[in-house]
Amino acid sequence: MLRIWCVPVALFSSPSPPVLSYRQSAWLKGIALLIWAWLCLTFPVQARVLLRVGIAVNKPQVTLGSSTGARLLNAQGQPLAEVQAMQPLRATRSGAGVSLAGQQGQRLYLQPTSPDGLVFINQNWYRGLVELIPGENGVIAINQVGLDDYVSSVVGSEMGHRFPLEALKAQAVASRTYALYHRGRRSNQPFDLGDGVDWQVYKGVAAESSRTQAAARETAGQVLIHQGQLINAVFHSSAGGHTDDAGNVWLESLPYLQGVPDFDQNSPVFSWTATIPAQQIQQLASGIGAIRSVEVLRSSPWGRAMMLRLTGSQGSKDLNAGEFRRLLGLRSTMIAISPRGAATTTASLTPVTGSPPAFFEIQGRGYGHGVGMSQWGAAGMAGQNYSYQQILSHYYRNTGLALVEGR
Repeated sequence: MLRIWCVPVALFSSPSPPVLSYRQSAWLKGIALLIWAWLCLTFPVQARVLLRVGIAVNKPQVTLGSSTGARLLNAQGQPLAEVQAMQPLRATRSGAGVSLAGQQGQRLYLQPTSPDGLVFINQNWYRGLVELIPGENGVIAINQVGLDDYVSSVVGSEMGHRFPLEALKAQAVASRTYALYHRGRRSNQPFDLGDGVDWQVYKGVAAESSRTQAAARETAGQVLIHQGQLINAVFHSSAGGHTDDAGNVWLESLPYLQGVPDFDQNSPVFSWTATIPAQQIQQLASGIGAIRSVEVLRSSPWGRAMMLRLTGSQGSKDLNAGEFRRLLGLRSTMIAISPRGAATTTASLTPVTGSPPAFFEIQGRGYGHGVGMSQWGAAGMAGQNYSYQQILSHYYRNTGLALVEGR
């Protein structure tokens, strides 16, 4: 059972970052740290929260091992075999169960005997242990890992190590919240989260550093809540000047995912240009003939395209902007589209009058869906001496900080 102790973000920052003198800022930070220290002592995180992350899913076989000696356990936790350090083992599906190191069962665990031991799954190293279960079309290897070890790796995987520490701490709280939010909605699923971009990227030990570990440690147990419930703390790389409402990008409007000004002006993807061949865009709308124009039919108040119309020589087709972005591999939907060039004859390679364009130039801003926290914006705020609490309250409106306890 996961319990949440509520701590209002307003104790630490206003919804919009205030403009304070250095002395005022230092005084408020000191008060905030004293309050936070008291809360942490009063409401400690007593039980270790574990996550089950699907690393290899429905694979014909998975290579496993441990950096130290390890035990192979059955579903009841009883030892079945001893495994030597650095010994690669092959896990496969076996009937209705799984097989590893000559042992079979509906569920098997590979657990290092040393507290410092690591496990590897297909050449990547992870903390915690490996759980093996049968999948529909193969074997599923799950990494059982402590919540803050997981968060440290996700911060390094998603944001890297070079951003200011306050930005890394904001990412740690967002990623912890995101993980627990989705964990709570997958109680009947074989694992809590995946490890790829459809979830949040988790690369295990390779993505950790002393700075990501500090970000996880210094925000240990902290999550974001709205009306006492965990929020879906989504984030993205860069918003291109302004984040967007969840309702403009997805189907559901949420009071804590509202568009706010971004601080991402120093992002390398704040603005960008893509050149797409007309033929490639034409393939998105079969039956409309030679593509002639791409028009933004509807956009959000912040300039993010929502619906497009592709018009050709024989008709037109409307397309969701998110799908358009996905199919063309664009960085975002904050785009302006212009036809360029003209088709040429095969013989002379000269433009044909009235012919469709040869390609389209797409001028865009930002990278990602544009909802929730902008990572480059968080870095920009941290560079202006805003705390991670202020960063979080800016990007996630109407929320509070809380401490989680139990599992």
